[in-house]
Amino acid sequence: MAGPLPFLRLLRAGTLFSPAADVVAGLCIAAAATGNAVWTLDAARAVLASALLYGGGMVCNDVADRREDAVQRPERPLPRGDVTLPAAIALGAALLLGGVLLSPYRGYHGTIALLVLAYDFACKRRPWPGAVTMGTLRALNLAVASAPLYPSLPVPLLAAAVCYGGYVAAVTLLGVQEDLPAPRARAVVAARSAPPLLALAGLLAVQRALWPAPLLAAWPCLWFLWQNRTTTTWDQPAIRRSMTHLLLGTMLYTALLCLAVARLGEAIAIALCIPLARAVTRRLRLRTMS
Repeated sequence: MAGPLPFLRLLRAGTLFSPAADVVAGLCIAAAATGNAVWTLDAARAVLASALLYGGGMVCNDVADRREDAVQRPERPLPRGDVTLPAAIALGAALLLGGVLLSPYRGYHGTIALLVLAYDFACKRRPWPGAVTMGTLRALNLAVASAPLYPSLPVPLLAAAVCYGGYVAAVTLLGVQEDLPAPRARAVVAARSAPPLLALAGLLAVQRALWPAPLLAAWPCLWFLWQNRTTTTWDQPAIRRSMTHLLLGTMLYTALLCLAVARLGEAIAIALCIPLARAVTRRLRLRTMS
């Protein structure tokens, strides 16, 4: 395979919309709480920096997992030989360094970069440390707008970030079950139930009313919870489908957070990126199989 496609797959290009959406939602919440402008040059730099750090983390993840992937996920770019190990290491390092250098808050994004490396090369080997680290990473990413506001972090932004961290931690624990030969049904149901409930809690904390964001979120949340009652067998394909829905749900959460603070334009933009992200991911997967 030639050209940029192997590198786009290594980056998980379809997932890069999500960390950018985190920052946009955090900026909107912070602006609503402080009366500051949402969009400045520093805000745009923060969005791009977070996307670069996320991409770097994805590359480093495959570098760290290359031996396991050679057995369990041979379709990935490193086991297939589509990208060499030195090229992957160079790309991951460049993205992480580039994200920190681009950031208007280098200390803040530098901390995120260190946590990315800690997760990829150490913490994820154990379920709970890995889940806590990943949840902390995404919570910090959502709360990046707090960097220039410290120590006066707006309470709605803190609540949204804490709930988001719990959401991502639960998804990470669900991913652990996916890799087990015999997933435990109770653990799967618990990990699937937590994210929608935490998302509702975060939206209520920001909206401080039921309409519009919490009530709009209630429908997909109820559907997801109903599946827990009606599904009798949790095999790896079923868990993988749940992971896909929950990961796309992070963007629905951030879109609704924007709506909760009356930023309709940003909410619509993030919502429109959800099918785009899914289409990019699917296209890259199909090209791998061809």
